[in-house]
Amino acid sequence: MSSGAWSRPAFNLSLAAWRRIRGRNREPIGGALEARFYLAGGIFSALATLQNRLYLPTLNRLELRPPLFLVGHWRSGTTLLHELLALDDAFVAPSTYACFNPHHFLLTRYGAPSAERVTRPTGDITVSASSPQEEEFALLCMGATSPYEAFMFPSAIHRLEALSDPGLFEPAQAQSWSDAMTWILKATTFIQGPEKRLLVKSPTNSFRVPTLSTLFPGAMFIRLVREPCAVFASTLGLWQSMWQRYALTPPPHQDMLIERILETRLAMERKLKNSMLKLPANRVATIRYEDLVADPCGVISHLYERLGFGDPSAMLPKVSAYMAQNSRRTAQSTADWSPLVNARWSELFDEFGYVPGKRPS
Repeated sequence: MSSGAWSRPAFNLSLAAWRRIRGRNREPIGGALEARFYLAGGIFSALATLQNRLYLPTLNRLELRPPLFLVGHWRSGTTLLHELLALDDAFVAPSTYACFNPHHFLLTRYGAPSAERVTRPTGDITVSASSPQEEEFALLCMGATSPYEAFMFPSAIHRLEALSDPGLFEPAQAQSWSDAMTWILKATTFIQGPEKRLLVKSPTNSFRVPTLSTLFPGAMFIRLVREPCAVFASTLGLWQSMWQRYALTPPPHQDMLIERILETRLAMERKLKNSMLKLPANRVATIRYEDLVADPCGVISHLYERLGFGDPSAMLPKVSAYMAQNSRRTAQSTADWSPLVNARWSELFDEFGYVPGKRPS
């Protein structure tokens, strides 16, 4: 068995997760890799069984406050807002350690590292084990249906919406997804305090607003938008970097990836817009990434007032300090993509108030 099969980066999938993903993605992979996922999956599943025996009765009795969901297409600024709002002690967010180790993080949390920071595969920010993280990775590792299986099997990018929206799942599949989502959020509040409001961020939730509103009555949503050309260029880089790190089969030609990005964002934004229009105005908000970067304290104050979160003055100095310590990476060039994006995403320029060919100040 090759040493590379054991050392390469991989997600911590339970045995059930791996079997379900393989059932949808039958492309051949190396035997050593296959064996690794089955062996590791068995260990993770055993840990999950022990963890559930110890904690599931308590979690089932736990009542959640209505969560705040940060939604918007990949690379639209959801991570920045997630990091900033998490500075408020009134919020609690799933941690990186929990999301990548959902099978045992309740068992091992006291020994979990918290200080070391590493750079994300996208190369834009550093994260630690205690950083707020996308709960989508926990769903993937636990075996709930997730579009992030496309990071491992690139052909799954053709099924992103079908893998994202529980409204499109078979009943048993939808129930499994709801159970996993509820579990990771309850486990998070169990550790950090049930009196706090959950702060949940994942671009994939942009497809799920109706389901999330039903599953968590009173849930609130903040939609992030960003200049379309910047989103396109950065999303292209995201998929390429994640495939370089995690893909088990050869990625498709770049032309196919480009087309999928163009199609998927339109589908996501249309569904997200329509879903949010059906919710009460005091439970939704939309902000532009460029405004958040230019005036983070002003935007945060606006959100607190609109959504009724109270006085943010105590945490605004933390926001200023964070922005001073974490300078934004210089934006990559979008010139090569402007004609294509301007033509295919014209409705997004109109809706979000951007001008084609003009970079927002």
